[in-house]
Amino acid sequence: MTSSASPGQLKEAQTIGIVGSWEMDFVARTLTFSDTLLELHGMPDDGRVTDYQMVRARVHPLDRPAISQSLRRVLGGELVTTARYRICDEAGQPVRWMYARFKAFQDSGGAVIRIVGTVADITEHVQAEEELRQAHAELSQAHSYQQAVITASPDAIHIFDVGSQTVFRANRLAPELIGYTHAMISVMGGADLDRLLPAEDLLRYNAALQEARHAPDGEVVQLRHRVLNPDGSVQWMSRRLTPFQRSENREVTQVLIVSRDVSDVVEVEERLEHAALHDELTGLPNRRLVRNRLEHALQRVERRGHVAVLFCDLDGFKRINDSHGHPVGDSVLVVTARRLSAATRAGDTVARMGGDEFVVMVEVPEAEDPGTLAQVVAERIEAAMSDPILVDNDEHTVTVSIGICVAEENSTAESLLNDADTAMYFAKSKGSNGHAVFAPELRRDTIGRDHIERQIRRAMSADAVQAHFQPIVNPLDDSLYGVEALVRITDSEGTLLDTGKVVSVAEQTGLITALDEAVFRRSARQVAAWRARPEYAQLMLTVNCSARNIAQSGFYDRVHAVLAESGLDPRALTIEVTETVLLDVADAALNDLRRLRRDGVGLAIDDFGTGYASLRYLATLPITCLKIDRSFTSGLPEDETCMTLVRTTIGLAEDLGIRCVVEGVETTEQLIALPRYDGLLIQGYLYGRPQPAESMAVLSIRNPRLLTAS
Repeated sequence: MTSSASPGQLKEAQTIGIVGSWEMDFVARTLTFSDTLLELHGMPDDGRVTDYQMVRARVHPLDRPAISQSLRRVLGGELVTTARYRICDEAGQPVRWMYARFKAFQDSGGAVIRIVGTVADITEHVQAEEELRQAHAELSQAHSYQQAVITASPDAIHIFDVGSQTVFRANRLAPELIGYTHAMISVMGGADLDRLLPAEDLLRYNAALQEARHAPDGEVVQLRHRVLNPDGSVQWMSRRLTPFQRSENREVTQVLIVSRDVSDVVEVEERLEHAALHDELTGLPNRRLVRNRLEHALQRVERRGHVAVLFCDLDGFKRINDSHGHPVGDSVLVVTARRLSAATRAGDTVARMGGDEFVVMVEVPEAEDPGTLAQVVAERIEAAMSDPILVDNDEHTVTVSIGICVAEENSTAESLLNDADTAMYFAKSKGSNGHAVFAPELRRDTIGRDHIERQIRRAMSADAVQAHFQPIVNPLDDSLYGVEALVRITDSEGTLLDTGKVVSVAEQTGLITALDEAVFRRSARQVAAWRARPEYAQLMLTVNCSARNIAQSGFYDRVHAVLAESGLDPRALTIEVTETVLLDVADAALNDLRRLRRDGVGLAIDDFGTGYASLRYLATLPITCLKIDRSFTSGLPEDETCMTLVRTTIGLAEDLGIRCVVEGVETTEQLIALPRYDGLLIQGYLYGRPQPAESMAVLSIRNPRLLTAS
């Protein structure tokens, strides 16, 4: 049985099922499903569900037309429609009943731009209804079907006399339902009944009563309204009114009124509405609701005032999520939501966009400068997030990068959000934990990032990711110790892209793991080929690995798969990680690094001294090499502080019995300033720039001492 669901039919439910949601956005051309909706449909939330047809396939074939009809009605102008349908298992057998609600959002011209659907499990409701239908079927065999229905119905039944305006018959549940005694109901006239309804509900009730008086036999007039109980509480009632008796001239003299308490149904619908527009974890408005509020705010701005958007992204949240687990990460997000709400004004809207991204919508009075006020709010948010967040007696520090965009004359909700997002990325690129105001030139940066992302994807799909090699030299005899493999990508016209931007975009888009592995695979094959030549049999390879790559399950196996494929000896490989990477990965990933070290793979800390926890990991991980960042080398030999830091780090490596690579050595003066140590290695333009394998220049090391000798 499939039909548009009447809210009154849900009365028999004893529990409220879980709620799922979906959104069809005709502007963005996107269709998204919540995890709970996929769960209700018995489908995985692992990314394999990609379109509407896959979800629709779980709907019973006989029920699909009802859903299609409801969608057509929404598209045709009805703002809200409902439907019931059954969910089938993989064998095609119906297993659950669902109650779906479809809501349309229109632009100023009345065109539908978005449909939001919410779904609740009503299997228990349907089972209760079936029991009720069976009870009614049994009662139909009684001597008087009409009297049996009135007596046994779980609904309140009144027979209203039009002439006397009196309720002259009611079943036993009528007074129980609305809180009045049977005697009161029996003698209560129309004027008395009016006092039970709020004024606005009374108008609709009287209109429905008049409609029923002029309706043909068998037609039912329905409405829903509130009832004021004697104790002051409010109930929601569903009414069905139909002609019951007529005079000789066919005028309706009595109206049958069947009433049902639907307060629980109203609660379900309110929960459905809330679930469609609010974030389940934090309770904040979600992307849909903040976009709606922005659209309305922009309409008000046309008359008076301004509106600004702050796009907030947490710095360091991924480290917490990966290292301590999602429950801790969720707790951090909940605390963040509270702090953002406390830091903003009463009239501002704080919303969660998803993940660790939040948006604050600020409506600015006409007399105030919107840019100034928005920055004041941003500074308050930054201050609110400066204190550590305590979860299970552990302190977690996260900061926030904020992008600010003030609405202009032609701004839309989407353009404001996109431009604020762009400004946020700019703030993050400047070191995070700060804010930036959108400027048109930042949009060009976004276009540039999009271009780089497309080129990365193109290069990976065409197996065109390049590895350039920079020599690592032993300064004691100027011999070639090894090479570091560095990623290089050219665009479709053959122009080399900025490597720093390539890595940054790859990290932002989640492409960094695939990029790391492409460079590793190509460089391992190349170095294995070089080592096959007697003169380079001891050549070492160093590769960079991102936090995302190491944290992803199976890192140990992936490294060994490349080694086996290329034939490279594990002892010829050094994996290079930054101190921040070590902070960002969980214990399981650190165990993978320890296992690789036991297999002979070296482990180097890159940019040593620029992170936060170097000494701790020197004590807990089998580090084989420290790499001194070029920012320290650049100050040699004049800068005494740089000299002290470099000498101290080299001394630390010597005491630990591990190698030390000094990066960024570009002049003979810098080379000469370095202390002598058997484990010291040099990497920099003085010995060679990164070169493609085909040039072979990387294997031709010049002797800088010859320059000084001459």
